[in-house]
Amino acid sequence: MTRLTKTGWTLLGVAFVLYLASMTSQSGLLLFPIGVLLGCFAVNFFSARKIASNLLVEPPENAHLSEGQSLSQPWRITNATPTAAGFIRINSPAGPLLRIGGLQPNETASLVPSLQFDRRGVFRNEEAQVFSFYPFGLIRVGRRQSLSGEVVVYPAIYETPPPRAAGYDAMVGGKYKGGRRSNSGSQFSGVRPAEPGDPLKHIHWKSSSKGQGLMTKTFDEELSGRVAFIMDCGQSGDPKILDNCARAAGSLMFAALDEGHHVEWVELAGMNRLIIPPFSDGHEILDALARIEMRSDCLQLERLRAAADLVSRKSSIVLLLTETNDAVAEFIGALAARGRRVSVYLPENGVSIAELGGVPIYNYSDKEIHSPA
Repeated sequence: MTRLTKTGWTLLGVAFVLYLASMTSQSGLLLFPIGVLLGCFAVNFFSARKIASNLLVEPPENAHLSEGQSLSQPWRITNATPTAAGFIRINSPAGPLLRIGGLQPNETASLVPSLQFDRRGVFRNEEAQVFSFYPFGLIRVGRRQSLSGEVVVYPAIYETPPPRAAGYDAMVGGKYKGGRRSNSGSQFSGVRPAEPGDPLKHIHWKSSSKGQGLMTKTFDEELSGRVAFIMDCGQSGDPKILDNCARAAGSLMFAALDEGHHVEWVELAGMNRLIIPPFSDGHEILDALARIEMRSDCLQLERLRAAADLVSRKSSIVLLLTETNDAVAEFIGALAARGRRVSVYLPENGVSIAELGGVPIYNYSDKEIHSPA
């Protein structure tokens, strides 16, 4: 990874002009400045190569952040040469990480990269490149180092209404009220005669003191629904739409978890499945969404059916798509025939409701989900 800088190209052009002038004038005096310039190029090349080969870079083992954030952990850079080093650059696939003006012999510096990661993804430290164009800035010499660890950039999550759920089950902490009474919960409903096995802490002492025997508290039944997310991994072929889809997926799943729903997730490329219980912190969701890579041939009827077979039969199904096609319409029709609750999320300017059998369709952008006008 060696190339001339702008300054190097300029001086190389000057040397070429001097060479032409010396040939035209048949004067050997002009060869001296040409030799000096070429000597500077040689010194620059060997010095920069030595620095790039002997600079020791120690990144943090792993870093996790969201889109729009910068790293907070320092990188350690050591000049392992007996001479001064300078004009150092360290780049990652996401952009420039560090710019170091100079390091003394055997000096170690701990520096925090200022790079802001604007897109989700996994950036492996082994892909980082170390460059130097010391001392004259004429030739940039670089190399990759075998660095461990990675930077995982999660999709940015935003507030959005939760998706429609189905298959409601009794669960303490669920935010939906059932029609029956429960022995535990957060919403007091009434009292009943105590039975063997009732916990002592639920005894309603005020009612029990009226002489009708021990009375125990009852509570409104709390219910939790189930939502299964099936995500297309880039049928549209547009990486920006896929990133928007990942943000929408994460935002909807966290909204469902906050509502106390059980969440399932399947991505159509690798058919990987996640099951997340209600009120979880959801870090596994973000990690999975950060690692999604584009695949434009996954929106097929066979894959859609296989994904539906992986999730609970009681759950509603949320389709997060970057595009739609005939396979989607046929799949939705089959689900509707079996009475499944289905919602579809598409990029802005998506298909009309009529094309998908009248199921609810929502549009997502980079920071918002809304119903079509």
